[in-house]
Amino acid sequence: MILAEIWCSLARRRPFNWAVCVALCLMLSACNHNEAKLGSRPVVKVNDSVLSAEDFSNMLAARLKAFNGLAAKDSGVIAQAKNSIVQDFIVQTVTQDWAQKNQIFVRKEVLDSELTKIRKAYPDDVAFRKALADEGQTYDNWESRLKMTVLERQVLDELRKQIKPPAAEELNAYYQANRGLFNLGAAVHLRQIVLKTENHAQLIKKELSAGKNFAELAKKFSITPEGAAGGDLGWIEKGTFDLFDTASKLAIGARTQVLKSPFGYHLIEVVGRRQAKSLAFEEARAKIEKHLTAIREQENYSRWLEAQILKARVFKDDEFLRKIYVQTRGNK
Repeated sequence: MILAEIWCSLARRRPFNWAVCVALCLMLSACNHNEAKLGSRPVVKVNDSVLSAEDFSNMLAARLKAFNGLAAKDSGVIAQAKNSIVQDFIVQTVTQDWAQKNQIFVRKEVLDSELTKIRKAYPDDVAFRKALADEGQTYDNWESRLKMTVLERQVLDELRKQIKPPAAEELNAYYQANRGLFNLGAAVHLRQIVLKTENHAQLIKKELSAGKNFAELAKKFSITPEGAAGGDLGWIEKGTFDLFDTASKLAIGARTQVLKSPFGYHLIEVVGRRQAKSLAFEEARAKIEKHLTAIREQENYSRWLEAQILKARVFKDDEFLRKIYVQTRGNK
């Protein structure tokens, strides 16, 4: 029996208190098969694209790093991770092949724009590279994954062109059958700025008192996702979050003192207030159309994907995949 271990790069680079090690265990003669041959062996092939044992093992280790050492060795977790890797490879390959056939490519300027957006979230290139290293990723692998994400988005955009918008009769029928969905409770419209430290929050509070714009400060300093939208939380009903309930008691235009939560230190502003109401059809129309269109898009994508997979030449070495197992080692 040969035991050929393929250690994932992230296990070598990132200081976990444990590391995932994926091994290939084959009952083969050592004189006929060496570790390099095991690593290059195809485990999945879709049309002309091949996923090697080494690449599969590294992907498996990367997926399992989110689990603790015990969960990462659970047979159910491992089987699910393996299946997910195989399915993702199949979907990505048929998507790439269809895109190439239909002359859909990721232009350099489009990819550069996406890269710039993401890197702007980091103070400098050192912080960006450190974040990649912490995730066990090389820059080239990260860029390749981003390019695939952009390509998938472009394919979806092309498939959306096949969707006919729902007719007025369909929209009205959905509204009549689901009237309860359009009953809105009393709510307040809030925006917030969330900071990591109380000192920082007090400094921002002074800036607001001096007349600085709340939304602009949220965009610049807030650490939560809605900060990019000026801290806009939208309409919040009572009972969503204790801090929001506190803010809801204030008048429109008023702001809270610095409030602490597990997420950080909050400054919350009341933008508006509404009473409980039922939306009329015309008020709900855009929301209904968006909902029904999303359902059609998903159904169309599912049919398209099924057709692409049925047409593809797919090979999967199930026996070999079963022999790829997981070990964990604690770091000293």
